[in-house]
Amino acid sequence: MEPQHQPLARATRGRWIGGVCEGIARVRPIPVATLRAGFVLTTAFAGLGALVYLACWLIIPAEGEAGAAARGAGGRVAPRGITSVILGCAAIAGLGTLGLLAAGATIFGFGWIVAIVAGAMFLGALASWTRLGPAWALLPVSALVLPSIAIAASGVHVAPQAGDRTYMPARFSDIPADGYESGLGTMVVDLRHTDLPWGEDTLRIRGGLRRTIVALPHDRCVAVDIDYHVRPFAARAATFLTGDADPYQAVTVFGTQYFGHAGHVSSPDHGVHARTTLHVRFDSSGGSLILRDYADAVQPDTNPSWPGFPGGVEVKPDPQGVTKRERAREIAAWRVRAREERRQVTHVRRLIGGPCAVPKAKEQQR
Repeated sequence: MEPQHQPLARATRGRWIGGVCEGIARVRPIPVATLRAGFVLTTAFAGLGALVYLACWLIIPAEGEAGAAARGAGGRVAPRGITSVILGCAAIAGLGTLGLLAAGATIFGFGWIVAIVAGAMFLGALASWTRLGPAWALLPVSALVLPSIAIAASGVHVAPQAGDRTYMPARFSDIPADGYESGLGTMVVDLRHTDLPWGEDTLRIRGGLRRTIVALPHDRCVAVDIDYHVRPFAARAATFLTGDADPYQAVTVFGTQYFGHAGHVSSPDHGVHARTTLHVRFDSSGGSLILRDYADAVQPDTNPSWPGFPGGVEVKPDPQGVTKRERAREIAAWRVRAREERRQVTHVRRLIGGPCAVPKAKEQQR
């Protein structure tokens, strides 16, 4: 006599919600507590666990339905495995697509469209509730709503813009009250020729997934006071969207890097009276911030690390096994290189701190 195999079915006894975990635990060597914990934990990731649970509720028949559907003539078990797998894959793929579309729309500020579509689908679900059943009716609505709510709760928002942006306001009053916002590209806020106010004022920036560069005048001391906040969830998501190994590096102010996802930075004044103090409120969805002065001949977007880094001077060589003439030639060549390197180090050190650190007029970029 052939052994009887217990078909996979949703349990009607001992269940908490739909009997999915209890039913799987009866036919698979997995503790029911482990299954339930897995669904709960994965639900925290954009509602994925809840969607999978609803899909299982839709695909797996209830305990009484499984016995009737699983046995054909003569009481033999009918093959349901392939059908269940195909239905499951199709349902999960469709729900996952809806979830990704909803999450993407919410990130780019179109969550209201998701709400309208979800509302229309819910009304349609109510009309077909008795015909399709609660699982079929609620699954598409849940696939839209849960990821959208998770993204909205995280506070992630990216402007629907793919290219780079450069802003060059003639007057500080030309800057919008809510500041500037970027999306998937680099943003440059060029204030080198802006009529900056005397006293204090605030610049608000909502950075996207790429870096933001704030270019200050090269010949005027502007003190800065920066509060920055980079959302860790969005920074990690930006890794997949942009292909960068780590889109967020640091907040860099006059060549000094400040790490961490939130903090406060004030530029040193070095005793020089700054007529303008700029309060920068930087909120980023994954991109970094670079703020410093730039010479007029420099393009901040192509040379953001200007004037570079001080570096060092090459160590004097000690040629071995060569003639005196060759040795003298190598030492002479080294002296030329070392002289240029010392000049470059001095040049960078004079410029890297910005106008507030160098009270005298600085040399122009060569």
